[in-house]
Amino acid sequence: MSELRLRKKPPAGSLSARRRFEVPRLAHNRALHYLANHDLTNDQRLQLTEVVLGYIGRCDEVQARAGMEWMRERYRSHGEAPPF
Repeated sequence: MSELRLRKKPPAGSLSARRRFEVPRLAHNRALHYLANHDLTNDQRLQLTEVVLGYIGRCDEVQARAGMEWMRERYRSHGEAPPF
């Protein structure tokens, strides 16, 4: 019994190593709206697709952040405060 007590469990993986980019549900829904209803450049389409994929799984975080910033700029250009 004493031999078992001497063995320690390996340390658990760090939460920071498993960090995921969190996309708000509202941003996900808005990205879907823009993808479906607006004429977009290929770069904008890629960025918004990454926002949608970021909500449901792993994504290119840089592109997703750029897509969310693009949507925030759309709100600001209309004189509104972005909700996300």
